[in-house]
Amino acid sequence: MKKIFLAFSLLLVSNLQAASMRDCAILPITDTAGDALGVKIYERLEQNLKEEKWCRYKSSSDVMGILAKYRDNLERHLENKIVLKTIAQRLNVGSLIKVGLNYNVDQVEVELKVYSESGEDQLFGEVANIPRIDEDRIFSKIKSWLEIYERTIPYDGKVLGILGNQITFSVHRKDALSVGQDFEIRRVIGKKKHPLLKKVVEWDSILLAKGKISNLASGQLLGAVKVYTNEKKVREGDWVIVQPLTMGISTLPDDKRSKSFKEGSLGEVTLGLGLSSVNIATSPSAGNIKYGGYIYGIDLEVEAWVTRDFFALGRFDRRIGTPSVKSGDADSDETGLNAGSIKVGGGFKYLPLGFFYGPQINAYTGWVNYGYEVDSSDVDGIGTVNISGIMVGAGANIPLQKGLRVFARGEVIPFADVSDEDNVYGSNKNVSSLLFNLGMRYQLNPMFTLVGSFESLSNTMKFKGSNSELAFRESMFKVSTMITF
Repeated sequence: MKKIFLAFSLLLVSNLQAASMRDCAILPITDTAGDALGVKIYERLEQNLKEEKWCRYKSSSDVMGILAKYRDNLERHLENKIVLKTIAQRLNVGSLIKVGLNYNVDQVEVELKVYSESGEDQLFGEVANIPRIDEDRIFSKIKSWLEIYERTIPYDGKVLGILGNQITFSVHRKDALSVGQDFEIRRVIGKKKHPLLKKVVEWDSILLAKGKISNLASGQLLGAVKVYTNEKKVREGDWVIVQPLTMGISTLPDDKRSKSFKEGSLGEVTLGLGLSSVNIATSPSAGNIKYGGYIYGIDLEVEAWVTRDFFALGRFDRRIGTPSVKSGDADSDETGLNAGSIKVGGGFKYLPLGFFYGPQINAYTGWVNYGYEVDSSDVDGIGTVNISGIMVGAGANIPLQKGLRVFARGEVIPFADVSDEDNVYGSNKNVSSLLFNLGMRYQLNPMFTLVGSFESLSNTMKFKGSNSELAFRESMFKVSTMITF
């Protein structure tokens, strides 16, 4: 009953993410002499694992409080696979390091066991007698065993995410890594245990793909798959084995390369067609007049990645139509409209996960000009105007599943200026310009992406003259093709 309660207490705060053998933690050291030496060995091992790069050390302090309640029978509890599994889930580790110190007269029996996240599979085990109680010799012996265990781990990292032929993976190893270094992706299909010792002695795996490292970050890497050796698709959790670093960067034969693979992308070009519902509101001295109708057009947008974090942007669009009078006493039943905008700027791209496959958050600024060319009429209080100024904007796009992303952005011109080409209006008192865009992307292949979006644009102007107000409001539905270059 105590074992079940202990496991339940740990499980209340457990983390159920997939673990890696290169995520490690130390269990409380059992010491028959009363833990005096065990505490010192624990502290030295903890410091050593923090300094080493072969595993990502996870402190077990979160579970120490619970384990302390079972101190009298701690060794027996730590042999229970349910308790070990629950601790591994709580700490999200795949290597649970268990050290035991047993005193026999003038010598110490030192035992090391490493358990997997299942709590059942023993990945490594050694035992030795140290002739006398010597802290340095005991620590050196355990350290040397862990170095041997590290060499038995069958992979360097695991796949974290996939986007087309690009993958991200975690790597924790002592050796240096370099862009252009080769790696393999394998999938475990079985394991073999020693019939007597019950230790895992061999892993069976199949080769899925080969590729090269294309970007480095702390604890994570971005790679490009160049050869698929199996019909099975790469998925999260597959093993990544980095090949030894060579002086030159090797290339695979062209006929073995993935045909859709690109060494790197510089940006995106989006060409779209849109249908917009437009409303024009004026306030001449004779009374308010409203025009409404549909206009259609095209737009071209370019985003160029100057560096990993900074980008430049540009946009040009043009829409035409003939809105008609919806309310008010207008001199003409309709007016021709030629609307468009020009935008240039730049911004900063924040990648929360470190790579492009994950969420992206953009903040940008630049210069924008919205132009509305209409049939001028002093009586109706309508004429050609241009709104321009420094705009600021922010946006984000988030992956929903492989190839599918949702995005949103908003823009505002804090201090806009108005140009009245037909001299219909007086000097402007106040200008408001707001844009909101929401949509979805579906990647057909690494080069082409389909984009569907809804855009709302509102430009409102107030003047000091007799024609006191003018407003252009649009709701646009747009279908686009995005080309990654």
